[in-house]
Amino acid sequence: MIVRALIVCSLLLSGCVLKDLRDDLDIVEEDYGYLKGLATGAGGDANILFGLVTEADGNTVVEKTRAVSLDEEFYSLVPSGTYTLIAFSDTNGDFAYQAGEPAARIENPTINWFRDMEGQERVDYRGLAIQEIELSSATNLDGEYDLSVSSLKANSNTAKNFLRVVTWDDAAFSAENTAKGMWQPGLFQREVGYGLYVLDEFDPARKTILFVHGISDTPVRFRSIVETLPPDYQAVLFHYPSSFPLEYTSYLLKEALDEMIRRYEPSQLEVVAHSMGGLVSKGMIYQAEDSLRQRMSILVTMSSPFGGHSAASAGIKWAPVTAPVWWAMAPGSTYLAAIDSLDLTNGPEHHLVYTYSQETGGPREEDDGVVAVESQLADSAQQNAFAVYGINDNHTGVTSNPCVTGLIENILVNGADNAVPPGCQFE
Repeated sequence: MIVRALIVCSLLLSGCVLKDLRDDLDIVEEDYGYLKGLATGAGGDANILFGLVTEADGNTVVEKTRAVSLDEEFYSLVPSGTYTLIAFSDTNGDFAYQAGEPAARIENPTINWFRDMEGQERVDYRGLAIQEIELSSATNLDGEYDLSVSSLKANSNTAKNFLRVVTWDDAAFSAENTAKGMWQPGLFQREVGYGLYVLDEFDPARKTILFVHGISDTPVRFRSIVETLPPDYQAVLFHYPSSFPLEYTSYLLKEALDEMIRRYEPSQLEVVAHSMGGLVSKGMIYQAEDSLRQRMSILVTMSSPFGGHSAASAGIKWAPVTAPVWWAMAPGSTYLAAIDSLDLTNGPEHHLVYTYSQETGGPREEDDGVVAVESQLADSAQQNAFAVYGINDNHTGVTSNPCVTGLIENILVNGADNAVPPGCQFE
């Protein structure tokens, strides 16, 4: 939520949170790695489903799952363990394996363990070793593997959190878990996990709007906006440990949305993001395939640091331990350069809301109390924006500002031509 406060205070005050971060990252680097895979061979146009299988108490447990396309590289964050990788082409579309479907089984697949990497290679996926998965009709998995949603929810946290119905006071959104997401992201991943949540059972017939929060925050940030949505819209809430690399978080969001599309085929998906969530959302769009991008017509960002944040650079330079997210947040980072190059000419329409006061209704300032106006209005972001709206509110007040909630509602209902609510003024 408050980038400058989080980083600067961590440098100036006691080292407790930085010690928590160091200890947590030590565990992550010792106990986690990435599986980078590529499925080839027989499969055709069907979804390729894979799972990392382990044995627990005599039972076969699917620890990680993913649906991908043939010849599509994919990643997955993997905790330490001994695994067998199973994969199959879901030719009949039931998300369960049947004998005769092209399949592969690999004992002890290649996993890029953080403990074996050096420097920042753990956030550079291009350098990871690839596990090639060759599907063959001659391979029999010799077991029943049900990767349907009901089965997924019995497995890992991320699977449990896939379109799980929550309320605004869900324990995942507690202050304690919010702090873990920033200062103990590995612990957050183990106890809470990434989440793609809904407030009611997901209905593919309804229009869908995705909400992406910022650093050290939760989806609760959007409650005022969600409660004013038109009745034909449903909210999907992305929740993530905000200290993890943006490269991975944005990729995982893309993969979760791909999963939603493969399973439910929603016709429409809009995106609303706040603060660092704007960077996550643009990273997701940057990586998205046509099946995802074609469903998105609107992207609304609020108070997003598209030019980066100088405090992240200070943290990298001076802090005794570096939060992985700071590398992407630093001005001039490779991540920012990548999303700067994103061409939105053919959609989605980017409605960029920037804030220029340090209090609601206050005078114009150089920042909104957290993010500099200059960063919010980075040239590349403005050039790619369908419309730009300035509001005299602060960094957190913008999400409950009635003019902004009304603006978003009107964009959804009326389009950009009649977006500004009566009595509201934007620069």
